[in-house]
Amino acid sequence: MTAPPPPPILASAGLLVRDDDRILLVRHRTGRDPFAGRWSLPLAPVAGHEAAEDALQRVLRDQLGVQPGPFEFQDTLYLEGVEGSRFIVNAFTCVGWGGEPRFSAKHYDDAAWVNATAPGDVDLASGLADWLARSFGSEALDGYSAASLQHLVAEARNGLLAAFEAVPLPQRGEPLLEGWSPIDALAHVADVEAYYAAEARVLLEEAGHTWRPFSEYQWELAYRLREPEEEAVLRARLEGVREQTEAWLETLTPEELARYGNHAERGAVMVGERIEKVARHYDEHADQLRVMATAGRVASASDAPAPEGGA
Repeated sequence: MTAPPPPPILASAGLLVRDDDRILLVRHRTGRDPFAGRWSLPLAPVAGHEAAEDALQRVLRDQLGVQPGPFEFQDTLYLEGVEGSRFIVNAFTCVGWGGEPRFSAKHYDDAAWVNATAPGDVDLASGLADWLARSFGSEALDGYSAASLQHLVAEARNGLLAAFEAVPLPQRGEPLLEGWSPIDALAHVADVEAYYAAEARVLLEEAGHTWRPFSEYQWELAYRLREPEEEAVLRARLEGVREQTEAWLETLTPEELARYGNHAERGAVMVGERIEKVARHYDEHADQLRVMATAGRVASASDAPAPEGGA
């Protein structure tokens, strides 16, 4: 039996940007380094006792010989080592630092300031080239805004409702896919949006908060103990959740949406990214409902009375 792959390694990276917009890349030493011979952002694994920010400061002090200054969470990127090891890397933009970066020969063979969109003929760590293109190319996003997130979530929510309404009315309370009914899916997405919005508020308001993941397993256990709810009740709940989410988003600035907190698996997550996840969750369950709609139409057809025979 094939052994499962080892879990990904959580790391922190420093994104140092010069006044001429060039970024600092480093070439890893050959040998046992998981990125041996390849170029990447300066980075280090996050030790078990550390926060992602602590690992970043080690990178700056120990690997680059600079005094850490202000920094901001930039993004999470996914890299692969030369032998297939996987890394979840939290990249922090270093707004300022003290001293001139000089790479440590203990960690790297070379360093260079490069154009992020055209780094030249260098062998980049697997996954880095795509991330640089997304982050610095012409298609790079300017960040989250309340309006863009409201639109994204509304479009996904409406798509889910359209998929729900495609299920024949008599089949909406019937288990059509892996024990779930369309009514179950409607209850679930309303609860998930309410949870994500509430937890995102905590992420915004409490410094150092660690995101508490939504438990699908615990939700289903509790849900199955409830009295069954009518479709109209669930639609009203979903509408109430929509109003609360949109009203809260209207109060947020781009800076607040870019604020980040801790995550046990990803290291750092932004408030805006957590709201974006609500839209992705709606999309996933819209796909589930489309499968249910097909199953419901088949069931409805089989339940229809057979036509009477002709003369």
